[in-house]
Amino acid sequence: MLRYLVLVALIAIAATGFSIANENFYSFVNIGILLRSISVLFLLSMGMTFVMLTGGIDLSVGSNVAFAGGIGVIALTMTGSPTIGFLAALLAGMSIGLVNGVFIGRLKLSAFMVTLATYALARGLALVIYDADSINVSDPVFLWLGGTSWGNLPVVIPFVAIVFVALSILLYRTTFGRDVYAAGANFNTAFVLGRRPARTVVWVYVLSGFLAGLSAIITVGRVSSGQPWAGLYLEFDAITAVILGGTSLFGGRGRLLGTILGVLLYGIIVNGLVLTGTNPYLQSLIKGMILLGVVLLDTYSQRGKSA
Repeated sequence: MLRYLVLVALIAIAATGFSIANENFYSFVNIGILLRSISVLFLLSMGMTFVMLTGGIDLSVGSNVAFAGGIGVIALTMTGSPTIGFLAALLAGMSIGLVNGVFIGRLKLSAFMVTLATYALARGLALVIYDADSINVSDPVFLWLGGTSWGNLPVVIPFVAIVFVALSILLYRTTFGRDVYAAGANFNTAFVLGRRPARTVVWVYVLSGFLAGLSAIITVGRVSSGQPWAGLYLEFDAITAVILGGTSLFGGRGRLLGTILGVLLYGIIVNGLVLTGTNPYLQSLIKGMILLGVVLLDTYSQRGKSA
């Protein structure tokens, strides 16, 4: 609760500071831009929370957004059916998640190395699918989720809220959620207790891939095209936001509410830097410093608990 209060206070301070630096920060237009821009990060970060609760990490989610988007756009172009396009994007994202889950959960390989490999694999496949060029999309149904607004409120925000509620029920009210925490707290103990943590890890990565597929659909809707470089560096943004929200790198500790607050704080900082005209290279430096800072904070926090 203390961490959540601190995050809320930091959100208020950041929002106030950027509103002073630029009076347009609190405009309805900018708030709409902010919410739309972090909607994808919300989804990816919730998936990353499940992954990190098991003690893993997923570096492939950003590339998976580009890959799943490419498959969805190609399926839409070939069939003319947005439904088939949606399903193709979701299945493509889940396939990358399944590869990660099998190699990490069943074969016990390093999550870092496996997802680093699928990070390159998914991005390479996206470049091949798109032939390193964007593909315009005009189907209004396929573009609806990512591109439609009710006034200044993007439709995707209520959608993300529904996903948050569904994932919260999954994590806190089901056996699967308890298995996720158990696998992250102590994999071997969870196995001895009959919780089948290897299977849980597989499904966690499939869930992360599913959310990457949803994010791909939203991303295509936002820009009305599929692009091979979509989702670039989103994996690092998601990891930063999740750790900022209190989820431990070492697994077994964290909540989705903290992730939402972490994403909101991170999104406000990035939006404020853009709005105030901060040098893009300096923005990357600030993002890197934030990630390094939250990793150090989590590491020392974990050492304190161990002591």
